[in-house]
Amino acid sequence: MQTQDIIKAIKNKIDIVDYIGRYLSLQKEGNSYKAICPFHADKNPSFSIKPSEQFFHCFGCGVSGDVITFAMKYHNVDFKEAVKMLAEEIGLSIDDKQAENNTQDKKLSLDQIVAYVEMCSQYAKLTNYFADRGISPDIIKKYKLGYDVENNTVILPIVQEGQIVSYVRRNLDENKTRYEFPKGHKAIPFNLDILKDDLQTNVFITEGIFDALTIEAAIGQPAIALNGCENQKEFLQVLNQIKPKGKKFYILFDNDEAGCKAAKQLFDKMKNQYEVAICKWEGAPYKDINEFWQNSQSEVINFLLWQLKAAFYPYALINFAAQYVDFIKSEKFKAISTGFKQLDDVLNGGFVAGNLYVFGAKPSVGKTTFLLQLIDNFLQQGYECVFLSAEMPKEEILTRIFCREYGLKKANVKVPAFDFYKKLRTQTATEEEMQEFMFVMQDYIKRYAFKLHILEGQSLDEVYYVLDHLQKPILFVDYLQLLQPAKPCQSDKQRVDLIMQELFEIKNKFLIPVVAISSLNRESYSDDNNKDDIKAFKESGSIEYGTAAAFLMKREDNKPIHDDYKGNGYTINFKCVKNRYGSTGDDITMRFWGGIYLFEEIEDDNTL
Repeated sequence: MQTQDIIKAIKNKIDIVDYIGRYLSLQKEGNSYKAICPFHADKNPSFSIKPSEQFFHCFGCGVSGDVITFAMKYHNVDFKEAVKMLAEEIGLSIDDKQAENNTQDKKLSLDQIVAYVEMCSQYAKLTNYFADRGISPDIIKKYKLGYDVENNTVILPIVQEGQIVSYVRRNLDENKTRYEFPKGHKAIPFNLDILKDDLQTNVFITEGIFDALTIEAAIGQPAIALNGCENQKEFLQVLNQIKPKGKKFYILFDNDEAGCKAAKQLFDKMKNQYEVAICKWEGAPYKDINEFWQNSQSEVINFLLWQLKAAFYPYALINFAAQYVDFIKSEKFKAISTGFKQLDDVLNGGFVAGNLYVFGAKPSVGKTTFLLQLIDNFLQQGYECVFLSAEMPKEEILTRIFCREYGLKKANVKVPAFDFYKKLRTQTATEEEMQEFMFVMQDYIKRYAFKLHILEGQSLDEVYYVLDHLQKPILFVDYLQLLQPAKPCQSDKQRVDLIMQELFEIKNKFLIPVVAISSLNRESYSDDNNKDDIKAFKESGSIEYGTAAAFLMKREDNKPIHDDYKGNGYTINFKCVKNRYGSTGDDITMRFWGGIYLFEEIEDDNTL
């Protein structure tokens, strides 16, 4: 016999009054019996038995159940042992072999499924799991949610045409598969009968049953659950068979990448035939609607009512208003100083989140040095800097950073330290110099150990992973023309255009500033200042239209200025050729000291 058949036989043959009467002194009162409850310190008879329902309940401690439940609690045994003990009273025996055979049936029949669901529904009160997930007794009763005491699983029945056709088992033991379906049966969507209910005009579609039950608990509207975001095929088959009229569908999948992707897939499959919208998760830091419900029921109610009102208008102003208020109050709205006063003046304060800035550089003007110095300025302000180098290995980048730091430490000492890079390459530095250099390096690492992130390569793939784990990042790219886009390209111009598209996605997704170096078209390597405009950028189409600001870096003359403490210096002019937030044509003059990898602002050539 199946376990459910044995349980049914126990209840038919063992009267609950007779059984409990063996252990408690019962007093008849009308159609029920009363007794002192054995499960708590009861002074007045609060333990009641209803013979007509074969059910007991204590109004003092709240314990309730059938004859099996009483046997479990009174004899302090588990469900399996209680069933075995009671079965022996009526001449049935259960051994482990039989239990094993019961679990190895190839496919459960519909009768077995119904019997199992009916049995488990009687024990729903024996678990706190439903209450913990915010599911009310009324919903438990409506959907015949149950608890399999023997296997420690909750049972979620699936009904079609008013009849139980399947169920989902949610295992509560962590070492078991979380969700299971009856043996030989596949996943079936939950609550598909809603599609035939003309009164149900708004229909939410969720991944899991608990999410669907949450929506009903929150706003009183039954919802459909696919039992996994990947289980769209059967739902769509039933939907297209019924072809319901006058319904609006609201897809509310889990708040993760897989859920967002699956929601878009289902939306695309439905949008040509049905009114359908994707619910937006902005501002809700929960993995699904049930977790949201467990943390704040009032907020979930407001969230769902808002979806009913706004989901079909995702680009309406009202959808952005609250986010905008949060944005202008946040640090991301504030311009970030570049550390160069003249540059900040041209940019109205500095770099702004969600914008792309490009510096076009001719050869030998210190473009990488300038980018590294910008990074250092932002690190000092507490920002996290991600440097993608498509040209230099990280060892070369670090050497330049540490040599600059070493040079600045020795700024008032006329020593060969300002050419220390050469000494490192030729291994001619003295032991004292090396000790000083190591001290400077260790100090820098200590300050920025988890603030500076250096990537080598010509792809933006890893950038997403790094940015996902940072709080206040800024992305730097050196340089655009060496990067390879994710999509295939057929020309240099197309390659740069695709890279620009990827950078746009990054700056918008993470709402951060992105700073990039671009090479210049060789046709623009002229000394004629009249040609210094946006057209000087190689493959300038995307750069011209996609950047917030663009600057051309140009050496003013080839004759260096020498300083005993800083080595040779060159005058570098930054001409602003594109500026979304200000005027163009502004010139910024800096001195590039190649000996110590340093840029300094100057007002004119006579400053130094």
